[in-house]
Amino acid sequence: MRKCYIQNLALIITNKCNLNCSHCLRGEKNNDCMSDKVIEATLNQIQGIGNLAINGGEPTLSLDRLEKIISYVIEKHIPIDEFTITINGTIYSKRLLELLEEINRYIGSKSVNALLAISLDKYHLDEISKLKIQKEFLENLQKYQESKYFYGYRNTKQKLFREGFAINLDEKLTVPLRPIRPLITYVDKNKKFNRENGLCNIGPLVTINPNGIVTECDASIKNQENLYNYGNVLNNSIEDIILAKGELILKPKKFEKESNRLLKRYWTYNR
Repeated sequence: MRKCYIQNLALIITNKCNLNCSHCLRGEKNNDCMSDKVIEATLNQIQGIGNLAINGGEPTLSLDRLEKIISYVIEKHIPIDEFTITINGTIYSKRLLELLEEINRYIGSKSVNALLAISLDKYHLDEISKLKIQKEFLENLQKYQESKYFYGYRNTKQKLFREGFAINLDEKLTVPLRPIRPLITYVDKNKKFNRENGLCNIGPLVTINPNGIVTECDASIKNQENLYNYGNVLNNSIEDIILAKGELILKPKKFEKESNRLLKRYWTYNR
């Protein structure tokens, strides 16, 4: 199995969540968490990562999974440029901040490269109000904002993908999920294209869910298992899964250009 470099790797470490927001893209939650086998099978294939993004569910409900990932990255000396995690802010965790300190120290840059975002929009606020935890939530926000790792809020100023519970919203507020097309190239030590001996580079985004399925980052739990199930890291390499989808193999310069274009399109097309 050939190792690969992934520009953006998203790991959905858990489907657990303590909220039941009306816009949730995941839909009906469950107790699935990323196993040690899936974590190891994934990271054993990785030569390096541009951005490692941790998603849920609610990641603070599965900090042991986050700890396992960070420990394994450090143990295997996997290079990472940036580490990001998104939480809902309803649970304050000193341990989470300690883990961010650990991975930030490992990355080794003088700047902060372990970043914490909090989802905050009218849907989350409605659910927090319903549960009557506003006071605790505001206290948590203040604590997180004081951390050097806090970098902002994620909101839904743009339209939502029509996934999970969002399918029940007014259609004017949603758009169909448009799968992000992965690209692949092979680069040797001279930065030349080399299919036989070069390092496999994959971009702009690869997402792996708790069960090891290579899928779409913003898909519902149901659609990850079915419609957007491209293969499983427990059975095949990430490289083989991407190649089996018939994706383009590009020269390095074209790969970089197209990856940047696709990622920008992914983040902006539904505004």
